[in-house]
Order: sequence, then C-alpha cells, then structure tokens
Amino acid sequence: MQESKAKTKNTTVRTVAIVGIMSAVAVGLMFLEFPISILFPSFLKFDFSDLPALITAFALGPFYGVLVEAIKNILHLPASQTQFVGELANFLVGGIFVFCAGIIYKYKPTRKTALVSMSVATVVMSVCAAVLNYFFIFPFYANLYIADPDMAISAKLDIIVSMFTAIMPFVKNLFQVMCFSIIPFNLLKGVVISIITFFVYKKISVILKK
Repeated sequence: MQESKAKTKNTTVRTVAIVGIMSAVAVGLMFLEFPISILFPSFLKFDFSDLPALITAFALGPFYGVLVEAIKNILHLPASQTQFVGELANFLVGGIFVFCAGIIYKYKPTRKTALVSMSVATVVMSVCAAVLNYFFIFPFYANLYIADPDMAISAKLDIIVSMFTAIMPFVKNLFQVMCFSIIPFNLLKGVVISIITFFVYKKISVILKK
C-alpha cells in the first residue's frame, strides 16, 4: 500500500517536473520567434515553441501538451506586442495541434501512428486556424488595433487585409488571406515541428520516462 502511494507520488512529481521544464523551454523558444517576410507579413512570426508541447503530449498525454501550451502563453503575456491577441491565437491553434496529435498517438504509440497523428493534426490545425482567425481572432484584433468606434468592422478588417496585400498583391479579402496566408503558414509550421519531433522524440522520451 505504502509502496503504491510512493510510486504514485513519484509519478506525480515527475509529471509536474516534465511539464515545468517543457513549459520553460517552450517560453524560451517563443521568444526566438522570427518572421518569414518573403512569404508572409512580418507580424506572422514562426517559432518552435509547439515542439516541447507536442513532445509532452506524446510522452504524458494530450492534456499535458495543452497545459504546456497554456503555461507558455501565460508566461509570455508580459512581452506581448499584440495586446494579448497573439498569445490567445497561439494557445488556441497550438492547443488544437498538440491535442489532436496526442490523442491519436495515445491510441497506439508507434512511429507509424506518430506520423499519422502529426499529419492529421497539421491539417486539422491549419483548417481550425483559418476558421478561428476568420470569425474571431481577426475581428477581435481589428477592434483592438483600430480603436475607432465610428469605423465599421469591415473597414477595420480591410486595413488588416491590406497588410497581407502588401506581400501578396493578389489577396483582396479576408477569405483569401485565410486561403493563401493563414492556412499555408500553419501547414508549414506543422510540417516543420512534426519532422523535428519525429527525429528527436525517441531520444528525448528515454530521458523523460526515466
């Protein structure tokens, strides 16, 4: 009985330690974000902070991966340059990605399943990112970014769209922004994070499971 309690306590301590370490690494990686200005507007910045969250989701389960996503964004709030909208979007989109991958991998933890889970999660994340940005994130940000109560939300969104048009002249409306910028950006991010995870997870998981 006592041995069982001790084992449970050790498992809990290890889980808390892993989540804490992975969250710290994720925050550090989030501060290393950089724009891909050749392809996307400079405010769409790429970072590798979903990598520790995805590894955690594989090692401990999807809930803990989402928890890492939440903690890293909360800790990043003081450095926010988007009035916290960027952190909210990062959590929602990243959370969907790691939860989807983690839940599929948990069903059958093999390398093949890992590939399938990350592929599915990348597509799901990209589609959900477009839906969330179209109906919620972009309108919300436009109202914060352009604090003019007399300006219609459509006019505010046109200003946001113009930032994308400067990089992609063929983009004329919000729907096209989703199709030619938000979806490709998240597909690229998902693929890069997935490739890195596929090659490093086995080595890292050995350390995490000790």
